[in-house]
Amino acid sequence: MKLIQKTCMLLAAVTVPGITLAGELPNTEGMSGLQFNFSAPGARSLAMGGAFIGRADDSTAAFANPAGLTNLFSPEIAAEYRFNSFDTPYTSGGTYPDVDRSTASDNVNNLSYLSFVYPGEKWVFALYRQEFMDFKSKFNTEAIDLGDDFSAFPTDNSVDVNVVNYGFSTAFRVSESFSLGASISYYDYKMNASTLRYDLVDTSMLVNQQTEYGSDNSWGFTLGALFRISEKFSIGAVYRSTPDFSTNHNQTVPDLPSLDFDKAYKFDLPDAYGVGFSFQPNDNLTFNFDIMRITYSDLADPVFWAFESPAPAYGQTIVDDMSIDDGTEYHLGVEYVMQNVPIALRAGAWYDPDHALTDYGPVNPDDPSAKANAAFFPGGSNETHWSIGFGFFFEKFQMDFAADFSKNQDTVSVSGVYRF
Repeated sequence: MKLIQKTCMLLAAVTVPGITLAGELPNTEGMSGLQFNFSAPGARSLAMGGAFIGRADDSTAAFANPAGLTNLFSPEIAAEYRFNSFDTPYTSGGTYPDVDRSTASDNVNNLSYLSFVYPGEKWVFALYRQEFMDFKSKFNTEAIDLGDDFSAFPTDNSVDVNVVNYGFSTAFRVSESFSLGASISYYDYKMNASTLRYDLVDTSMLVNQQTEYGSDNSWGFTLGALFRISEKFSIGAVYRSTPDFSTNHNQTVPDLPSLDFDKAYKFDLPDAYGVGFSFQPNDNLTFNFDIMRITYSDLADPVFWAFESPAPAYGQTIVDDMSIDDGTEYHLGVEYVMQNVPIALRAGAWYDPDHALTDYGPVNPDDPSAKANAAFFPGGSNETHWSIGFGFFFEKFQMDFAADFSKNQDTVSVSGVYRF
């Protein structure tokens, strides 16, 4: 048990007999920096701060608000390529409570969206592929002095999570002013993460290894509505239900094989729901505003103790006082189409609430495991994203460019549309 006590992330835990768990996360160092950004696809939307629910007038509506597909009147294909840069905050060393914080920089670039839309007189149909989540991070930590002759081991950490969304969307024009839409999505999930802990003296000697791995598929759905109050004003609403995925947690302790174990758990993507408003005072100018609620708590309900196999007679051992808070995003965007020139200028901003796995304490000064959790999971910070972009368009072809900047994530996007 001395190894467990000196390992970096134990917290006073409670054992709950027979509990049925929803989404779970382990309290390993790698999970402390997990980042999420579920903004709508497309460079046009990105340039307007992701505010698109109330407008939803291009092919990315298949994901953002499927009811908006009724704004399209000719078949079209669309594609987007995104360049994403992450700065992941993490605790890198020091002495508790004055620990050192650093950031790890990683990049992910991919074909983030591809779609085909076919409109009819009242019905519209769409097929799409979207990189719903693509996050990678690597970082290492030095030993952390927790006091009373306890220390957190040095670690190497890596996280790689990818979720691809294959969707079929349809929309129905109920009347000239009201449309309904729905999507059915097939999600493909892959997770590979590891935390390697090394001896305090011989830092090349592995003393503990924990891995998270999974490859699973499941289904989700989206419901949307769009109200055209007038020629100048519209309101949209959307609800997105996402699945959970089978994942495995493995611990290997070379010198104490009796502590080796495997545990199956669920990685539960957050659901989301929101409302959007679009106001077009004239043919050239459009303002969009969205409010989105993200149920991040689905991911960590609860956090489980990563260092001990659950006893069959007693059920799952969970970590108390650690969670991820739900968050409310606010998106604001503007688009200006230049007169007599096929160019659109766009800008936006949005509020991204903290959604890091956090230890809320209180911290018992006599408990080194509680201090370790406080050190590695201090929580993140709220961020403001600023975005800008432009596009040029012709009768059958459109190209859009956008960039989104924040403290911990930058995104550059290029997308194109071809209409038949």
